[in-house]
Amino acid sequence: MRVYVLNNGLNVNSVKKDLIYCDDPDERFDFPSWTVLIRHPEGNLLYDAACHTDPERQARFILDCLRMTPEDEPVNRVREAGVEPENVDHILLSHMHPDHFGYIDSFPNAEIIVSDNEFSGILKDTATGKFPFDKDIIRFIQRKLKWRLFDDSVKFEKLFDKVTIVNFGRGHSYGMLGLLLELEEGNKLLVSDAIYSSENIGPPLRMPGICRDPENWLKTMEFILAFAKENNAEVWHGHDLAQFETLKKSPEYYE
Repeated sequence: MRVYVLNNGLNVNSVKKDLIYCDDPDERFDFPSWTVLIRHPEGNLLYDAACHTDPERQARFILDCLRMTPEDEPVNRVREAGVEPENVDHILLSHMHPDHFGYIDSFPNAEIIVSDNEFSGILKDTATGKFPFDKDIIRFIQRKLKWRLFDDSVKFEKLFDKVTIVNFGRGHSYGMLGLLLELEEGNKLLVSDAIYSSENIGPPLRMPGICRDPENWLKTMEFILAFAKENNAEVWHGHDLAQFETLKKSPEYYE
């Protein structure tokens, strides 16, 4: 198994309180956009699919902060790691926010795995006009992509040998999924926005401003930290720039 960290650009001058509680509501910071490709004897898995740059599909306020070159797009980063887009077998979506699902329709043969609660909640919000990123959702439904809704009563599922889907449940969104990777170089727990950054953990504890269910966000964080300790796994946060800068980037990889 080889694990590639794919650099999909940088979000600059973003509102910090959305991700990490801070005293100054106008404080700004930069955070990374990234995905992970797992090349495995049993198949190729992409964790998340970055933010789409098409202004017809993406909100202007997101594009104003995003710095993504064509090289950074997931299709090109996957090719950089030696995999053609049509050979990606699965995409595991941590959740259905626009900076995580943007390019799912660029991988024509991929099964897209997402929390059932997340999928249902986002579609309901789209239908009732409560989801401001509805253009992509409508596009994905029209494209008839290969969805697999992850049963939210299931906590763990071994997708490949030493690759386990972990169901974090509600918190940041309606349903968050992560990955436990058991590697020779040390276990990794990919948590995406379930815990944006080590700053959220503190001390002091800093809850994100964007949070669907604050009570369950705290429970999820406590579960993640206990599960990571139990499995001797390093937690890879979704938007921690300091941590991201320490990771090996494609075409380098972890084994």
